[in-house]
Amino acid sequence: MKHVVLALTLSFAIQGVFCQEELKLYEGKAPGSEDWTWSEAISTNNPFNTEVVYNVVDPSIIAYLPPKAAANGTAVVIAPGGAFHTLSINNEGRDVARWLNSKGIAAFVLKYRVARSYAEDPVTELMQKMGDFEALDKENEPIVPLAMADGLTAVKYVRDNADKFNIDPAKIGFMGFSAGGTLTMSVVYNADETNRPNFVAPIYAYEPAIIGSQIPAEVTPIFVAVAGDDQLGMMPFSINIYKKWHAAKQPAELHIYEQGGHGFGMRKQNITTDLWYEKYGDWLKMHGFMEAPKAPNTPFQRIPTPNDTLQSVLRNKQGHLTFNIYAPMAQEVKVTGDFSGGFPGLQLEKDFSGVWSATASTKAEPDLYTYDFTVDGIKTLDPKNNQFKESRDGFSNLFEVEGQENDFQTVKNVPHGKVEKVWYTSKSLDGALRRLHIYLPPGYDQRNKKDKLPVLYLLHGGGDNDASWNTAGRANVILDNLYAKGKLSPMIVVMPSGHTPVEGFFMGAGPQQDPFCQDFLNDIIPFVESNYAVSKKREDRAIAGLSMGGVQTLNLALWNPEVFGQVFPMSTGYFPPTIAEIKKEYTDIMANKNINTFTTFKIYMGGEVDIAYQNNINMMEMFDTFGIHYQYENGSYGHTFRAWRRNLYDLAPLLFKD
Repeated sequence: MKHVVLALTLSFAIQGVFCQEELKLYEGKAPGSEDWTWSEAISTNNPFNTEVVYNVVDPSIIAYLPPKAAANGTAVVIAPGGAFHTLSINNEGRDVARWLNSKGIAAFVLKYRVARSYAEDPVTELMQKMGDFEALDKENEPIVPLAMADGLTAVKYVRDNADKFNIDPAKIGFMGFSAGGTLTMSVVYNADETNRPNFVAPIYAYEPAIIGSQIPAEVTPIFVAVAGDDQLGMMPFSINIYKKWHAAKQPAELHIYEQGGHGFGMRKQNITTDLWYEKYGDWLKMHGFMEAPKAPNTPFQRIPTPNDTLQSVLRNKQGHLTFNIYAPMAQEVKVTGDFSGGFPGLQLEKDFSGVWSATASTKAEPDLYTYDFTVDGIKTLDPKNNQFKESRDGFSNLFEVEGQENDFQTVKNVPHGKVEKVWYTSKSLDGALRRLHIYLPPGYDQRNKKDKLPVLYLLHGGGDNDASWNTAGRANVILDNLYAKGKLSPMIVVMPSGHTPVEGFFMGAGPQQDPFCQDFLNDIIPFVESNYAVSKKREDRAIAGLSMGGVQTLNLALWNPEVFGQVFPMSTGYFPPTIAEIKKEYTDIMANKNINTFTTFKIYMGGEVDIAYQNNINMMEMFDTFGIHYQYENGSYGHTFRAWRRNLYDLAPLLFKD
């Protein structure tokens, strides 16, 4: 019988790249159903809440082929269940095929002929019929032989085209679920040398509708699985099939699960049937049907894995983020970050291919987000993403959701400044070698060095370092875009390291308690003013900082108002003991009239959810008591760079205006 290709499509799945090829099993109309005039259809809105195929007229197989380098030569034809009225094409078809592919096995999902459905919801129509199995069997009686013919034809087609599919013609199996299990047994009982499967796996099969009973003389291993609480009573049939095979001295294995119900397939129920396919894999391996592929011919080749084509972060049509990481040996994976739902984080679930996934429950608006995978308790940098934030204790990954709201911090084709990584020696810190990041505006190298530029000192938070403002903070990108719009006066931006080699938590009152502040005043400012063409005037010097850097900003500016012209603390505030300390010991500092000569003293907050919100409220009340003038802007996004990037976008155009 001649077979023709119906269609060829390529699809890319999270688990890897699988070539899908749909092949029509018969040229022209299928024998025995030539007078069928209805058309195949798909139902998704049904009580099963899954995609089902019904009214199959032209039988076909959908080939799922693993990458050639990963293929081990074994193939399996898969017959989904559905009481010979529908086909559970995902749970008992495509998902099974993808799992087989992940093991190097070629899979062929069989769309066999089924009884005609007249309703738009074929599942509800079928469920009404399942109250009378005798009547249903009678209706299915002329259909089962046609389905069996489709199964036999499928095996023959796969075997005849073994070279095309890169498989061993002596390693072709057949498996099916429910009615597909019935079909599996009918195929193996009625096969000849050309279309006999080499191994079979009836999963919760319905035995009364099986055609034939002749067990092959050839060795044909069988794997049987069923749930003890199968609502349709399939357990005795599975036991009987196993007994017959065992009595014939054929290799046989039976698994009866305590729970799982009928149709467990590839569904997740958090019970032992969730991993029935792993037992099936062990059984295939035992019989030599899951041998590892041959080693690559050169050291520059390797066996593909699902990680090769994995996308770590995906955003669906509803705007929800899905996180994925390949960690086949892991026991637990979590993801945290500043996306909605990122704290305390999401627990990921592992699929059959070793890929862990989780989807956030709320929409991710256009923005730049951080995320961290934790694999078995160890923070793990995403190996599939080269966008990262550098912080004090390591790295976090970044993911950008494009959109108009994100325009201000998106890299564009505009003139760009440059960021220098600079080292200096700190005398204040006993000669410690220290690092700065310095942003120089577009065209800096072409400027007349006699024209002195103003300086913004931009401080990071407690969990960050001097690189954070240019990774998660995107300071250079934000400034580039503002320059391109003509909104900035030329300036350089100095981003120092706020942590020092000195142990301790230095959030008290005044710069004398913080080794960084001593380094800043005695080493950083002199270094910058000696090595760059910058102004030394007070009005040409501004300081801004977030969280810990916000307290450092306050300590430096309030205690030294003659040094800075503009001051911008973000998401910060003195702790209650520090406020008490200031009121007791530093009333003279707070009463300094020079504080109210700042050109701008603007305080930013990330909304009521910002962890520093109450400290800030308390601090502003103290400022009010001392008559300190300030501006206040309470925004959104909490204690994250999502807020601080917007703060920078707001404050930068305020700087150094004539």
